[in-house]
Amino acid sequence: MSLYAKSSPPDDSDGILAQLRPRIVVDGVFFQRQSSGIARVWTALLEEWAKSGFIRHIIFLDRSGASVPQIPGLRCERIHAHDYGRTGADSLALERVCRKLDADLFVSTYYTTPTATPSLFFGYDMIPEMIGADLSREAWQEKRRAILHAAARVMISENSARDLERIYGLPGASTRVAHCGVWRSFFRPSPQEVASLRSKYRLTDQRYVLMVGERVSVDGYKNGELVFSALSRLPDSLRLALVCVGGSPIIEPHLAALAPQTRMIRLRLDDDELRAAYGGAHALLYPSRYEGFGMPVLEAMACGAPVVTCRNSSIAEIAGDAALFVGEDDPGSMAQAIERLGDENVRQEFIMRGAAQARKFSFADMARQVADALIDVHRGITSGELAPPNGVWQDLRETLQTSQSPAIFGLLLRRELRRQTLALLRRFGADPARSRILVMARELQRDPARSVTIAGTFLRDRLGRRRWVSQQEGKRRPP
Repeated sequence: MSLYAKSSPPDDSDGILAQLRPRIVVDGVFFQRQSSGIARVWTALLEEWAKSGFIRHIIFLDRSGASVPQIPGLRCERIHAHDYGRTGADSLALERVCRKLDADLFVSTYYTTPTATPSLFFGYDMIPEMIGADLSREAWQEKRRAILHAAARVMISENSARDLERIYGLPGASTRVAHCGVWRSFFRPSPQEVASLRSKYRLTDQRYVLMVGERVSVDGYKNGELVFSALSRLPDSLRLALVCVGGSPIIEPHLAALAPQTRMIRLRLDDDELRAAYGGAHALLYPSRYEGFGMPVLEAMACGAPVVTCRNSSIAEIAGDAALFVGEDDPGSMAQAIERLGDENVRQEFIMRGAAQARKFSFADMARQVADALIDVHRGITSGELAPPNGVWQDLRETLQTSQSPAIFGLLLRRELRRQTLALLRRFGADPARSRILVMARELQRDPARSVTIAGTFLRDRLGRRRWVSQQEGKRRPP
């Protein structure tokens, strides 16, 4: 591990940085996996902290040379890569890093924790918990551990904060809220930009509505059916194309079948083109049943697109009175909202409202609120008002580290091998050599280095013990 600066470090000729408190370690684990979305939020926070000088309190953990933002004065410590198959060992290693850096406080970009160093939980949504996702996945187990480890919490919307408190039985209004801002790429595009996009994708002579992001997702919570069903209800005089940005590379056939007369195209756009797509759209249609924030809503408003969406979760909070709201299961009301925007006076009214709403959100405000939360947590820990992590976290992480070791995988594999072999031998005519576990055991003997992969595959597919996750799968999983 080596401390370095990604760009010119702040002047520390008098040793001020070494004495500056609190010293806050930020784990850049999310940057190891993606460079958009959450990574953009943290890039914006770090940029604002560089402007204000708060960056001097920060040491950023660079996960094995990941794509770390180039921020003036940002000090970085390069450490090991994250692996969901070794979360116990990862937490113990983070504690050693925090002690080496003499950290006062820890905050993660995505749900990692040390053991004894106090932490602030920074969360984005409660989608997995609210939609009934498989919470036994190690990623969501880590989120739960991070919430329980934290001395305090910050969420990016009021609705997500209240959901977190309700689900975990925490005191009401105990979670701070720091709303995201609008990323710098999203503002009102020029007519030339819009015309260029229309020409490139053959939309010159046709109005279109826009969908951004996933259209289905887990258990269908993105609610794309609402949009496609609504488009099928539009009159012939208002036939609009549907432009889908992101999500599955192929528009889902069961959705497309709901609007057979509608022209549909799926595009992958960079920020500049997406800005133009927003600016040229008849409307952004955002039918989600639950969001932690709803960034496309703000992006569309900042770019001059009216928004048609559903009044739920954080969406109502973010959209304010600047969107047309429809029922989650009412395609007729969405069709009517789309038709309303055919009136130019109505359209301009919602464009103006959207622009005013988008201006209420800024990353400068968010950075100040998160910095205040970090400082207050440190003060609370120092004064005794907030409790540091319980010593049990060290024991829990050591136990988890042991359970995730290749030796334990091998032990479980051998035990199950004996059990299945005996069961097969009791069945006359069965050929034990055809048992999948025997094949896997032979692979294990030939290539011990694959023990984690082999045992993880067996335990996941045959035993259903989802907490045993192979090291290689952990590397492939999205955060």
